[in-house]
Amino acid sequence: MKSILTLITLLLVISCNKPEEAPILTSELDFLLGDWERTNTKDGVITKEHWQIVSNTEYKGHGYSIKKKDTTFQERMYLYKKDSTWTLEISGPNEDTVPFKVTNITNNRLRAENPKHDFPTKIEYSYFDNTLTAQVSNEEVTIPFIFWRLEK
Repeated sequence: MKSILTLITLLLVISCNKPEEAPILTSELDFLLGDWERTNTKDGVITKEHWQIVSNTEYKGHGYSIKKKDTTFQERMYLYKKDSTWTLEISGPNEDTVPFKVTNITNNRLRAENPKHDFPTKIEYSYFDNTLTAQVSNEEVTIPFIFWRLEK
């Protein structure tokens, strides 16, 4: 009887111990993390982005615009590393997911390109002084998006 109680106690102790989760390693892309609100938008429109880290090789983002309480635009961003290559995938409401190969990463900077896509062919993010700048472009047009970090 004593050995059965000891065994049950041991099993309870083992089952209550949660294994520690491996810490997420930070990278030079962590500047994207957080909640952002666009500052250079049309009157009456609120545009925001939210980025979160999933693992040390995955980030997820969500961008949207609101006008008079209606969501007028929405996109999902998925940034992931496979082998040694980073890819930024963008999916919007009216098109298939578009992959952009990350061609340059430095501290506080990211450039991703897809020359086969009509617009944009290039997406660039940069961070300086609590300001996140996203720039989408092709050969003819460049559109800047300037975001300020939202405090929680």
